[in-house]
Amino acid sequence: MKRLILFFALATMLASCTINSVQETPQVVLLTARAQDWNAQLGTTNVPLYYSCRFDMPEITSSVFSLGSVQTYVYINDAQQVLPSVLHFRNPSGEMWTQTIDCEYGIGYIKLFYTNSDFSVTDAPATMDFRVVVTR
Repeated sequence: MKRLILFFALATMLASCTINSVQETPQVVLLTARAQDWNAQLGTTNVPLYYSCRFDMPEITSSVFSLGSVQTYVYINDAQQVLPSVLHFRNPSGEMWTQTIDCEYGIGYIKLFYTNSDFSVTDAPATMDFRVVVTR
């Protein structure tokens, strides 16, 4: 009798611990943000605080937004860097700054951001290539 009770207890626990998994093939989207695509977001002194670039992404559905994931990479020197990408620089004069590239996404779009920590670079970023992996 004890074995029968133990069997039913184990069967009940195992039955209540099911995992629903949906495995779909990720969608990969390649994006190019050209220099002219970046929009300056100006501060009170008209110095760009950061640059942004928005792309329509119909691949990011409400289902992906709620249950999936979106991972974005930037191509830098023949390599891929996952976002956010934070790189540190020092010029010959000894000035140091950090370049940050990150993103946000919502249903139907992705927005890329480019920021220099010293906020003194007034030129738009150069053309940059990105890879976006959308998984549901």
